[in-house]
Amino acid sequence: MSMRTWNLEITPVEASDAGLYECRIATHPTTSNFVHLKVTEARAEILGSPDLYIMSGSSLRLVCRLQGSTQAPLFVFWYHSDRMINFDTDRGLVVHINSTESDLIMPYTNTSDSGNYTCQPQNIAPATIHVHVLQSEVPAAMQHGVRSSTSGSFAISNCAMFTIIYILLQMLS
Repeated sequence: MSMRTWNLEITPVEASDAGLYECRIATHPTTSNFVHLKVTEARAEILGSPDLYIMSGSSLRLVCRLQGSTQAPLFVFWYHSDRMINFDTDRGLVVHINSTESDLIMPYTNTSDSGNYTCQPQNIAPATIHVHVLQSEVPAAMQHGVRSSTSGSFAISNCAMFTIIYILLQMLS
C-alpha cells in the first residue's frame, strides 16, 4: 500500500492562524493527527531605541536587527521622518543589508538630522528610533585664546555635562 502525503499551506500566514490543526485520515476507524501551529511575527528592532543622543558633527550608525524572519527580506528601506533616504549618497549616506540586519551610516550629522528614523524591511514589522542631534558646545576652558576670570574654574552647561557622562557610560558598557 502506497502512502500519500498531504500538505496544508497557509498563505499569507497571520497571527490568527495559530492554533490546533487536525489531519483526519479516512480509514476505518478514522485516524487523526494533531499539529499545534505557533505563529511568530517577524519584526525589526533598532539598537539603542527609543531615543539616541549624539553631538552635531559626529557620525551616525543605526543598526536594524531583523528578528523572527524565516527568509531574508528583498529590501530594507530607511526613512527620516516620512522621506526615504536609502539613496541620499550626496551626503555620503550608506545602507548595508544582509539576512539578519541593515545598517544606516551617515558620516557627518547636524541638527537638521534630528528626528524619527524608521527601518522598514519587506514583510517585517518596522522599527523606529528618535535621534536627537545636539548642538556641540565647547566649554569655556577648552576655547583657545579665552581666559576665565575665575582662576582654575570653568562652567560646563548641563547639556555638555550630560553628553560627557553619556559618552563615558557608553565606553564602560
